[in-house]
Amino acid sequence: MRKILILILVAVVSAVGYGQNASAGMDVSNYGVKIGPDKRVLVVLSALEMARIKNSDGQEVKLINTTLSEKGSKFRERLLQDMAGMNEDLRQRISVFVTQYKKRRPTATDVELVSPFISMAYTLSPVPEMADPAYTADLPGTLLDVLDFAPLAREFYRRSGISGKLDEYVKDYQSEANQTLRSSTREMVTDLLNYLHTRPEIYYSEKIKIETQRAKVKTPFSKRWKPAIMNADLWLFRKCLHRRATLFS
Repeated sequence: MRKILILILVAVVSAVGYGQNASAGMDVSNYGVKIGPDKRVLVVLSALEMARIKNSDGQEVKLINTTLSEKGSKFRERLLQDMAGMNEDLRQRISVFVTQYKKRRPTATDVELVSPFISMAYTLSPVPEMADPAYTADLPGTLLDVLDFAPLAREFYRRSGISGKLDEYVKDYQSEANQTLRSSTREMVTDLLNYLHTRPEIYYSEKIKIETQRAKVKTPFSKRWKPAIMNADLWLFRKCLHRRATLFS
């Protein structure tokens, strides 16, 4: 028992040490993990930011206004300033698309409205083409509902001026991601590696107590009738002796 406890303690200490070393200096890219912005997503979400509608007071307000962090809000302001000279016809067509989409989903929150657009962005080819997927039969219905937004996103990329500023946006986003996401990503990858390196327990022993009742043994036919046959022979033998004795008396 003592040896087993020592082995368990050594295994636990080794696993903890492995996790600490991996999270301290591991490169997550070696495990197929990449931290960074996707240009297609940035273009699609930036296009959605251009959608406007006039309220009851005649003022233009955003159609989709998701809640962002402090730095996210600053980037939104920067984006709107950079896109201030955007073509009004393109802005109007984007606004019409988003307005009709919101009418079909009246109870959806802004986050729920944006989610299908993000999924749609990942189905497109890389910038600058951003071509539609060649095969769409297996795409979910919520994504197909917004796939018609792809031509507007491509036009927005070509005509809004975002193509010249996209690399700068990506650089700033990458810098922020390295500060906030890399450490937590290392922890998640380390936890997964520790789980995968755990030796599975595939054997187990179990004792089951089984109680059986002794069955009654039936006497064979020959053994059961043998005493009766012997008694009958003895009776005949005695009767014959009695008759012979009577004849010779």
